[in-house]
Amino acid sequence: MDDDRKTYQRRYRQGYKGQAKRVNLTLSLAEHRAFARAANKEQKKLASYIKELAIAGLDAQAHIPEALQAELKTLRFAVLNIANNVNQIAHRSNTLRELSQSEENNLLGYLKQLDDVVRRYTAGRILSHPDDHDH
Repeated sequence: MDDDRKTYQRRYRQGYKGQAKRVNLTLSLAEHRAFARAANKEQKKLASYIKELAIAGLDAQAHIPEALQAELKTLRFAVLNIANNVNQIAHRSNTLRELSQSEENNLLGYLKQLDDVVRRYTAGRILSHPDDHDH
């Protein structure tokens, strides 16, 4: 049985080498602590966390922590609800002619301002230090 297991392990490792590559990375103590702290906050292993960051950087995408993703999902839901309400008001005003064109434009302007605020907030949260994502 031992020989069968060893043969199996050897074949498995040879096959795995062709499918995946291992990379060693050297970090200073401060860098290691910072990455470990950030990985722990996302309840991920250090290597998995660094791999996610590297892939996101390669794809030119921002890595968004899961807690922040949940926050942004809630914000997006609120903005979509507001947009739906604005659309209903615009539809009603077109039907009943209760709002002037300038009032409609003001309403849409407020929605644009809200969108700008959410975008700035999002950019600020993503670019802020990982320790800032706690609140």
